[in-house]
Amino acid sequence: MNYNLELNTRPFQAIKAGTKKIEGRTPKDESDKRYVTMKSGDTITFTNNVTHEQLQCAVLSVAHYEDVRTMLEKEGVNNVLSSGLDIEEGIKSYHSLEGYEERIKSFGIYAIGVKPSL
Repeated sequence: MNYNLELNTRPFQAIKAGTKKIEGRTPKDESDKRYVTMKSGDTITFTNNVTHEQLQCAVLSVAHYEDVRTMLEKEGVNNVLSSGLDIEEGIKSYHSLEGYEERIKSFGIYAIGVKPSL
């Protein structure tokens, strides 16, 4: 199955360059099951929400975590964050995204392993 997701420019470029290997996502609400059903072998079409450039990626893995700290510790800060932040700043960064802090408390966060398709 193919999923369509939007990204800001920095994480889009980092995934494209292969330096960001994990995309962290949380469901929008109880009916949003796309990260629950996403699996290795699926694909994601990322769209840069500024330039509208698209990037096709293979899904390599999907892991569920209760919180951002656990995800960053298990997956590795450098694999998840495109900003070069440490764990504490990375947690703040995720929690600053609109609705993420509340949704992570309710649904957890998914670490999606991705690799650009050539």
